[in-house]
Amino acid sequence: MSESIAVPLAGTVEAAPAGAVVEAHELTRRYGEGDTAVDALRGVGLEVARGKLTAVMGPSGSGKSTLMHILAALDTPTSGYVVLAGTRLGELSDTEITKLRRKHIGFVFQFFNLLPMLTAEENILLPLTIAGEKPEKDWFEALLKTVGLQDRRSHRPAELSGGQQQRVAIARALVSQPTV
Repeated sequence: MSESIAVPLAGTVEAAPAGAVVEAHELTRRYGEGDTAVDALRGVGLEVARGKLTAVMGPSGSGKSTLMHILAALDTPTSGYVVLAGTRLGELSDTEITKLRRKHIGFVFQFFNLLPMLTAEENILLPLTIAGEKPEKDWFEALLKTVGLQDRRSHRPAELSGGQQQRVAIARALVSQPTV
């Protein structure tokens, strides 16, 4: 297993190595102003290589969720920038960011954000439905088998265990075959 550690970058920004799919450069995220300002991130740099497993770890309140939200273009840094799949996020419109996120990012939220009126299958397919796309049937069936939900596909979230709901969220993040 390969590991990466988020560390502050010093000096000038250099190009990420070939194969880097996500780059964060000198990220700072400040909440509030003046004496009450809190830096959730300060000078964080990160490179995530294509095909590698990267873990972001730290104690509660250390900025992990803030970092993930910025990397996924769900929040913007106070300073610094992110490059996703070769595109600098700060230069895009909201519509362009939405399209880039839809194509390249699979995100599993801490609280799974499943829609209670939809079945497991409908929740999994939601990103494709929103994009007006259909799943590749073989890929979708293999995904359901991999996460062990073939026999629970027609159940609503309230009819699933917490672990099954988590697997629905994981499958939803993977169904569009995102880059990250």
